[in-house]
Amino acid sequence: MCFRIPVRLVAWAIILQTGLSCLAQTSATYHQRADQALQSFLLKFWKINPQYLRNTYPSDGTSTGYWTYAHGWDAVMDGVERTGGQQYLGLIESFYQGQNASGWTNGFYDDECWMTMTLVRAYDLTGVLKYLNQATALYADIMTGWDTTCCGASPGGLWWDKAHTQKATAANAGAALAGARLYQRTGNAAYLSFAQQVYSYWYANMVNHATFQVCDHLNLDGSQTWWRFTYNEGLMIGAGVELNEAKELTPTAYGPVLYDGSNTGCAGDCHEFKAPAYRYLMRLYAKDTSKTQYYSVLKASADAIWNLANNSTSTVFSVNWAGPVQAAVDQSQDNAACIALNRFAQQFGPYPGSAVGINQYEAENATLHNVGLEARYGAFTGWGYVASWNADGQSVDFNITCTTAGLHTLAFRYAGGAGNASRLISINGVNAFLNQSFPGTGAWDSYSTNTVSWNLPAGTNTISVIYKASLGSANYLNLDNLIVGGDAPEVIRITGNGRRYRVQFRNAAGSGAWTNLGAQIIAIGATASADDTISAVPQRYYRIIQP
Repeated sequence: MCFRIPVRLVAWAIILQTGLSCLAQTSATYHQRADQALQSFLLKFWKINPQYLRNTYPSDGTSTGYWTYAHGWDAVMDGVERTGGQQYLGLIESFYQGQNASGWTNGFYDDECWMTMTLVRAYDLTGVLKYLNQATALYADIMTGWDTTCCGASPGGLWWDKAHTQKATAANAGAALAGARLYQRTGNAAYLSFAQQVYSYWYANMVNHATFQVCDHLNLDGSQTWWRFTYNEGLMIGAGVELNEAKELTPTAYGPVLYDGSNTGCAGDCHEFKAPAYRYLMRLYAKDTSKTQYYSVLKASADAIWNLANNSTSTVFSVNWAGPVQAAVDQSQDNAACIALNRFAQQFGPYPGSAVGINQYEAENATLHNVGLEARYGAFTGWGYVASWNADGQSVDFNITCTTAGLHTLAFRYAGGAGNASRLISINGVNAFLNQSFPGTGAWDSYSTNTVSWNLPAGTNTISVIYKASLGSANYLNLDNLIVGGDAPEVIRITGNGRRYRVQFRNAAGSGAWTNLGAQIIAIGATASADDTISAVPQRYYRIIQP
């Protein structure tokens, strides 16, 4: 079956060549914006007890909903993919655990489609099979929603909800998209057949073939509701692109941007709608980068998000990407902006690096178990630290990689503002240090390093810092990072023949200014090299950046 996407979908990316062009920006600028937005999002919306996402900022004490949690999780994975796993990687498992504790099924088939696609993406980024298995289990429930008894002259389609109140694009295009992705990863032809069935029915019956507007939903009496949301066209774009292997705009000074309504006119689920619209318009553009009209909308939207919708005081984003800014936001509108900024930065150019030292593992990028995130006190490294843990069931897992087997040092950078604290340190499932002391640092903005040694095998190792009262764990502790010592020198592969790089060094693991090591180096093929002579300095830490 052929899905002629570029021809049919061009009308969904309405071209408004008006407004002023944005000043040229560098790839590093767009990546910096994406990181700042995503880090602010995590610091404001990550919650514990239960481990999930908050619904609003400032918090009203409630958790976000099932489908908006899926998009928040997807936004984090945009950051993982964009940075090549240098940032946020451990949080994929943290989000999985949060949803696992809450449950995987839902009363709405469209919501389950979003969660299925999020699980598939977690599998793509990690290779962890349980994510794919959970996705297939959830999709089996979705497939039970197909119906041929309702509604109107051409019955068919997938129910929107399990109460059978309507049939919506959200569920049907979502099921086509998710089924196509599952087929690509499992080879199960039943997923492809179902995806084609759903897409074909919806395209034939619920798309205006003159304007290519997609109907929002089909009512029980057979009537159609033609609400105009970026969400609907975005989903059909995504489904069509997947099966073949956006939409409403508003003018701004940066060009036309995606638009579903004003800050007050777009309410409820509408806050999330531009996220899938942007994601799948970007996916369509990536299939054919000669489509400059798509790029114009994508770039203008990213620039407007940052310059018109961004509350620069708190780094949160308004519903309307054309502004004005808002002081109070919800998780769904914020993750939608983060998704757009991350997708555009990745398309615009390569990630310049996280500036985290070699063998340094940031606690905020680790796998978190019911612990909080903060960025308030002192000269922490990375974009934050782990906080708010003083009870059983709270822990942090560092997944590290050792190039050689043997004795390694594990240096934990921490702050103990409440006095002496202690934790269990488990290494590859073995309780290595039952009640390791972390002496108080006098204040939360004062940091210290606690170092232990252990024989580690080459390859992947898991270092867990756990609160366990029965073994003596006590008091609050802020954990900043883990520095692993003892590996042999490592060859770092770089990309871009002829590209210039700079090697920098410093003598302390978690602090101190970076100093240039000689002149810039030029990559030949996939590698580049620089030499350093160490005399009185016993150890030195290096990083590679693009100037």
